Order: sequence, then C-alpha cells, then structure tokens
Amino acid sequence: MTISKKYSKLVVVSVFASILALGIGLQSSTAQTTEFNPVENSLGDIEIQTTFHFVSIGSVSLGSFSVFDQQGGFKDNEPTSFRLVGLADIDKIGIYELADRSFQRRDGSIDDPQNKFDVDVKIVQHEEVLHEFKYRACRMIDYKVKTLFDADETFSGKTKFAIVDIYEFQCRGYNPNTPLFEILIQKVQKGDTTSTLDLKEGLTWKDIDYYKTRGFGP
Repeated sequence: MTISKKYSKLVVVSVFASILALGIGLQSSTAQTTEFNPVENSLGDIEIQTTFHFVSIGSVSLGSFSVFDQQGGFKDNEPTSFRLVGLADIDKIGIYELADRSFQRRDGSIDDPQNKFDVDVKIVQHEEVLHEFKYRACRMIDYKVKTLFDADETFSGKTKFAIVDIYEFQCRGYNPNTPLFEILIQKVQKGDTTSTLDLKEGLTWKDIDYYKTRGFGP
C-alpha cells in the first residue's frame, strides 16, 4: 500500500510537470500570432515577470500577466496576498491545472505538490529589474474568469472582447528587493575617488551630491 501511494504521487508530479512544460512550449510556438503584448500596452514599457517555484517539479516563468496587485502583507500582522491578472492564453495551461486542483482540494494536504510553491514577481523596464517581490509558501485562494468589454463599442465591433484570468494567492510572507539601488550606491561610492571623465554614462557630480544629501552616500 505504501509503495502504491508513493508511485501514485510520483505519477501526479510527473504529469503536472509535463503540463507546465507543455504550456511554456506552446507559448513560444504561438508568440508570433498573439495580438496583445503586455509590455507594448503598458505605460513606460513596464513588464511583469512572474516565476512559480514548485517543490519537486521545478520553476515556470510567465511574462503574460498585465496586472499585479498587492492585496496585503506590508503592515505588521497583515496576511500576505497578491493578485495576478492576464489574458487567457495557452501559456497558462499549467496554472489552469493548478487552479483546478486548488478548487478540488481546497482543504488538501500540504504534502500535495500544488500546495507547495513560491512566487517571484519582478517589475521590469527595458530589461532592468526595478523592484522584485519574493513570495514564499503560497497557495491559490481564488480564481475567476472575466470578460471585459466596452459596452456598445465592443458589440458594434469597434473594440474586442477580452477574456481574462484573475488569480489570487495567499502566502506566508514575502521579501522585497530593489536591485538597482545597490548599483546606484556603488556609483555614488565610486564618485568619491573617480574623476569626472571616468564617471559612468548618465552620472554626474551633481547627481552624486544630490544622493549624498539624502543619506545614500557611503
């Protein structure tokens, strides 16, 4: 009986991993035919990069979410939760399976692979990570499908219907990080011993003095 249960769990993990991999593969094969680009349709060319880290399965990265909302977790003793919204697409097929299992086993065991995952959310601009959030010990607590439209504008054919997925996750906590801040500090520190000609492009002595007066100096 024990061997059977272990074998069954291995099969579940293997199938789930295959579905996730299939979604990523289909994403790359259909990328040229997708009309909506989350980056091109975002002010400032901001991109939301999301990576799910599953125990015993591996990591899955998605760049097709258009909305990232922090629901809570910043204040003391506040539950940590966030929401992701994006157009329904084949690249999310593995996340659909995760939603199905979360619904079917809402009180499932923590030993289930789908109940053990971390999520990294990065806010990216021109390939630079502006801000990132590393969520730990997450689970999906809500999932909805919603159709967005502009009333008569859409029904008359002037605009299109948008079928979107809305996911909400609850986690045990998160760690925020600002990678570019460390780079900025290094530039300020280097400014103490660097000539004007050797300063990196885009950085002047005026910039260095500005940041020092605000406590960012070494």
